[in-house]
Amino acid sequence: MTGDEEVKLVGESARGAHASRLLADEMFVEAFETVEKWIIDSWKESPIRDTEGQLDLRLMHKVLIRVRKHIEEVVQTGKMANQQLEHERSLKERARAAVREFRR
Repeated sequence: MTGDEEVKLVGESARGAHASRLLADEMFVEAFETVEKWIIDSWKESPIRDTEGQLDLRLMHKVLIRVRKHIEEVVQTGKMANQQLEHERSLKERARAAVREFRR
């Protein structure tokens, strides 16, 4: 692994940790739930003839879900980066141990 690749993985790991903290943050969760509830309630209360308003609310809901999904994807990318970094560290440690053993 090159230094640039390791720097990228460390960055992805940090972003993933940040995204994970966001998804666990009470205010963030509350904001998502409040906005989602408002969208759904507004849709339920909208007149049947207001197809344009209903479409707008549906699009808002899709965007809200997409934002959450993006943050969840960043969390997963961070987890995969952590796994790859750990794998690389393990390989390096095994190589060092093999060299030490060979020198004996």
